[in-house]
Amino acid sequence: MGAIRDQAERLFNGDIATRQSHPLTPTGEYEEVADGVMFYRWFANVTAVKTREGLAMIDTGAYFNQSATLELVRKFSAERVSNVIYTHGHVDHACGTPAILEEARSRNLARPRIVGQKNVAARFDRYKRTQGYNNVINTRQFSRPSSFPGEYVYPDTYFDNQLNVVAGDHKFECHHARGETDDHCWVFIAQRKVLCTGDLVIWAAPNAGNPQKAQRYAREWAAALRAMAKLNAEVLLPGHGYPVFGATRIRRVLNDTADYLQSLYDQTIAMMNAGATLDEVIHSVKPPGNLIDKPYLQPIYDEPEFIVRNIWRLEGGWYDGVASNLKPATETARAREIATLAGGVDKLVARALEKLGAGDLAIAAHLADWAVAAAPADASAHAARAKIYQARADGEISTMAHGIFRSAALESARSAGIELPDDKRNF
Repeated sequence: MGAIRDQAERLFNGDIATRQSHPLTPTGEYEEVADGVMFYRWFANVTAVKTREGLAMIDTGAYFNQSATLELVRKFSAERVSNVIYTHGHVDHACGTPAILEEARSRNLARPRIVGQKNVAARFDRYKRTQGYNNVINTRQFSRPSSFPGEYVYPDTYFDNQLNVVAGDHKFECHHARGETDDHCWVFIAQRKVLCTGDLVIWAAPNAGNPQKAQRYAREWAAALRAMAKLNAEVLLPGHGYPVFGATRIRRVLNDTADYLQSLYDQTIAMMNAGATLDEVIHSVKPPGNLIDKPYLQPIYDEPEFIVRNIWRLEGGWYDGVASNLKPATETARAREIATLAGGVDKLVARALEKLGAGDLAIAAHLADWAVAAAPADASAHAARAKIYQARADGEISTMAHGIFRSAALESARSAGIELPDDKRNF
């Protein structure tokens, strides 16, 4: 048993937790997981397949390590890259292509065909328009400076719902499925019984809610997972994390993940139809009890509450059901009124720290935010806010929540002129 297969086994059996082996950790491991199919365990995974036409690659990795990715591929095979298939246009999956094209040019080889779902082009166009915003949110999410790319290698072959990419005697069945993105596709290599899911499977609770990113599609995502579960694949290669081996396990992972998403969707829609507010929905809807302990559905990146918010946004718009929030006063005006009622900003700060001491971090954070909004130059308010949000960040499991809370803590620490301990979290 190879190192990747061994680690996958231990994760599936719960011998190691996904928090210890986070699916976003780029280990650089690689292993032939089926005849002629090499899997690369990178920040976002990459797959290379030997065909009679050359190498077919499913995803090309991230922009920041593209040369290293190509180096690893070349340890597997020196054959030219004849086909590239993007599972979707996220920059950690579709931005290793420039290194491949440069190698082809330098070796005087034909450029590979690049295949993507038709919405990939619109995604790349949007990324160009919002490069600065993406730098801001990625810096906040991952607690480290981001350098988001400004140029992209667009596909030259687009498809809408389904396309068979033929390379020699291999057929790569590409199926569009709205899920984490609107340009997503999953790829089935029938000859090898290998299923490449992209980010429809990531060894964690589905990234269907991400509070800082574009719309996600929980209901259609669940349907795609169920379609994949019928294929009888023997190797599942996810967008992040380790493979899943064995047809029975693969069906379980796909159907469990589908049930997880479908349950959140159905509960949310039922409460919306009954006239509930967003606040009532996000504090009531929970994942199915029989799935919350599954090792491949842990909320270590995204969270169920965020998925519920995304379902509300997709199916119901942005109004949350609270009339005063339709055309609200500014945050500053509201905070000053609250400070006046409390008897001053110092009272808000004292109460925030009292709530922190009692372990009520959510209320402590609200109080600290009001104090800082009411008195943006108050160093004591910022010091309290930094302390509270650092405590919140330390207590979070998901990358999303940890990154946003840590960013708030750092923001107030700078304003207060204090230093926070280094962040020990990788993701």
